[in-house]
Amino acid sequence: MRTAQKLLMLFTVVLALAGCTTLRTASDYDKNVDLSGYKTYNFYDKGIERVKLNNLDKRRLMAAVEAEMNAKGFTKAAKPDLLVNLVVVAREKTDVYGPGYYGGWGWGWGGWRGGWGGGGTYVNQYIEGTIIIDFLDPGKKILFWHGQGSGFNLDSFNKREQRLYTGVKEILAQYPSVGTVAK
Repeated sequence: MRTAQKLLMLFTVVLALAGCTTLRTASDYDKNVDLSGYKTYNFYDKGIERVKLNNLDKRRLMAAVEAEMNAKGFTKAAKPDLLVNLVVVAREKTDVYGPGYYGGWGWGWGGWRGGWGGGGTYVNQYIEGTIIIDFLDPGKKILFWHGQGSGFNLDSFNKREQRLYTGVKEILAQYPSVGTVAK
């Protein structure tokens, strides 16, 4: 009976943790800027230098942005129309689960029985990251698009590269279609 209770609590904790892995995305852009004029891109070097990731993850993040920008029809160039600025913000996050109570009546050893039971409290601490992608116009020296995805578990190495690619894709999916023109 104790093993079944432990398995039930473990299953509940796994389900709760799995629900916390979704990336929450948002974006905003300057509606007075003609987005159809932007065809080429490159990275904003000063921004890349400040990204607080290890070099392996920094390269992965940049590769994910390059893949998505190319898929959207942009071309990487030495003298680009837009600069991509990357920022990663990290903060410590603590999730507390439990105690889980259960109870009821049923047939068991010794006949018809009832009772209540409880589980322990479970704590999960990790570093949650927010990935910010900004598009800058180097000629006008303005920020014209801002996208972000928050809820990225920076402590987890499980499918890390795939999660970076998926996160960047979800963030950049919010970039308005190329046909959007200034009002």
